[in-house]
Parts: sequence; C-alpha cells; structure tokens
Amino acid sequence: MKKIIILSLTMLLLVPSMLWAGDLPSAEKVIDKYIEATGGLEVYEKHDAMKAVGSFSMPAMGISAKLEVIKQAPDKTYTAIVSDAFGNMEEGFDGTVAWEKSMMTGSKIKTGSELAMTRRTSQFNLMGVWKEFYQSATNLGIELVDGVECYKVEMVPNEGEGEPELNYYAVDSGLLLKTSAVIVNEMGRITVDAYMLDYRKSEGVTAPYKIRQVLMGMQEMVLTFETQTFDVEVPEGTFDLPEDVKALLEKK
Repeated sequence: MKKIIILSLTMLLLVPSMLWAGDLPSAEKVIDKYIEATGGLEVYEKHDAMKAVGSFSMPAMGISAKLEVIKQAPDKTYTAIVSDAFGNMEEGFDGTVAWEKSMMTGSKIKTGSELAMTRRTSQFNLMGVWKEFYQSATNLGIELVDGVECYKVEMVPNEGEGEPELNYYAVDSGLLLKTSAVIVNEMGRITVDAYMLDYRKSEGVTAPYKIRQVLMGMQEMVLTFETQTFDVEVPEGTFDLPEDVKALLEKK
C-alpha cells in the first residue's frame, strides 16, 4: 500500500486559467482580511490549546478511521489516526523534533524542508506571525476555486525551507478555500492540494470542519471534524517523543 501523508495545513498548485483584477490588494491586506474573517488576532491570542476530533477517510478505498489533533501554543502538535484497516498512524512536533510513525512504514524523523514545513504548520497562529516563516507574500491575481473568485497568494518560505506555497482566499469572505504545496521527502517531490470546506465558528474562531486533500492529483483523503475545542487541558506527555523515535535520534 502506498504511504499515506497527512497534513494539518494549507498548500497549493498552479491552474492555467486566471482572472486578473485591475487593482489588487496587497498580499498582506488579503492575509489581514483572512485573520479578521476567522476571528481576529485578539481572539487567536487568547487561546493557547486546541483539540479537534473527527474522522479520516480515503473514499476511493472505502477506508475510514478515527482522527484526533491536539495543538498547544506556540508550536506543539500531535495527530493520531486509529484504523483497523491499516493500523494506527501518529505524527508530532515538540517544538524541535518532527516525527511520524505507522505500522506500515515504521518511525522516522523529519529533516530539511519537510521539517521546516512541519514547524510552520505546527504554529498555533501561523498567519498571525507569518513574517517569521516566509520571506515574501505576493498577490498573483484572481482565480476561481469551485466557482468562487479567490485571491491567489504566493507565500515563499525562508531560504532553504521549502518551495513556494499558494493560498487561495475568497475575495468576498476572506476565507481560505484552497492551498497548494510541495513536500520533498524520501518518496520524492509530492504535490498536495487541500480544499477547506464547511467553515464554522467555535469559541470565537472560524475554521474549516472538512478538509479535502489530493496528493499528486490522484490520491484523495478527507478530514472531517466533529468538534474543535479550545483551551482544553492537554494531558502531560502528549508531545513527548515515542521511545522508538528517541532511539532514532540517538543513532544520529
């Protein structure tokens, strides 16, 4: 079975037909509108932990599994997928080490641009501090995403930390509807498109409750959340490295 890649986050691909606007707002203004549309910095900063519970599925294969994501400010994250079909999968970031493990592929420590991407997506409030992780952001024009006009914003990571990413923000609502990114790891160069759907408001934060991811234009995965709860009590040890990951570190 091919390795399954799970992302919390937010990436994109070039699409040929583009509608250009005469007077485009700057990328910074587009991002600011997104922040306000999803709650605002004041709301973001009053929360310091989040837990999301739902399901992970691969429709073409008829596979479904339980999904849990826990994040803690400023940059810790843990994701678990529990499945009888392909075994459990876990990944995490403790602020320094990014890792993943599964019954199919074993354990690994992320390095290079893959580590840098995990560091970005693990930020509790990435868009609020985006200038720390990206050297530039440019509004490239207006493009349709599922029939909705969106500003296509190119985000260029800091030097040596990955390829440019694309974020598509709805012109009217300001919400992020699509991302495209490239992951480079031992499997090669992998393109990932993610579509953000079913936005809902919880404790002042507006977020997608469904994320559809497409790898290499073929493999589809769907993350559907039932609840997203903020300021939860995070159990001690949630972000600790598993013993087999510690063993890999010791070998380096």
